Amino acid sequence: MGGPGFGQDYNQGNAGYGQGHPQQGYPQQGYPQQGHPQGAYPQQGGFAPQTYGQYTQPFGSAQGMPGAYGYTPPPYLPTECFGGFWIRFAASFMDGLILGIPLQVLQVALRLAFGLPAIAQASLGSTPTAAQASAELSVSMIVNVVWILSYWMYFALMHSKKGATLGKLAVGVRVVDQHGMYPGFGQATGRYFATILSSCGLMLGYIWAGFHPQKRTWHDSLANTWCVRKEYVNPAQAQISQG
Repeated sequence: MGGPGFGQDYNQGNAGYGQGHPQQGYPQQGYPQQGHPQGAYPQQGGFAPQTYGQYTQPFGSAQGMPGAYGYTPPPYLPTECFGGFWIRFAASFMDGLILGIPLQVLQVALRLAFGLPAIAQASLGSTPTAAQASAELSVSMIVNVVWILSYWMYFALMHSKKGATLGKLAVGVRVVDQHGMYPGFGQATGRYFATILSSCGLMLGYIWAGFHPQKRTWHDSLANTWCVRKEYVNPAQAQISQG
């Protein structure tokens, strides 16, 4: 009688929904055939297997250097990559001579300049004069200030610029941060003053490096630094230093 009804239009018609989509529509050529079930994200090497899956490879490398990112940061390096207790002791001994000898010469020169004996002498039963006591106090204050400033600037500047003091350069170790880069001046300053804590209790904070798996002292832990062999400094540091 009239045009096709609702049921005929969608089930029997030439352009109806029931016949259109089964032949050309989404179910036959669309997402189920070419999408996730056949060429899906896990099979094409998506984010999960390539990026995150390989992220742990260089950080878990036993050698430290090879891997997708080319470098393993200090927190993930094996024990043999760090400077041991005796190596660091030798470096500290050399630094002590480098700083200590000039400061002793300065102290002697100041004592002579203030009319005092070159070497302080403790005399039993004798009382120094007011002038001598004032001179001793002046020399002591000057030497202490110069001593503190010299040690602070020496360690902070050397560690931030070279990653090592002259003693550490001689034995082949470097101080680095968690990324394997030389610490900044502020971090190196904090590390130096943290040595005060390591010096307490018969140098227990220094001795701790002999037992720690990463050979860290207390001031290393407080400043978030590591003392590594020079081969394990981040290669990017050389580019920054040269630039």
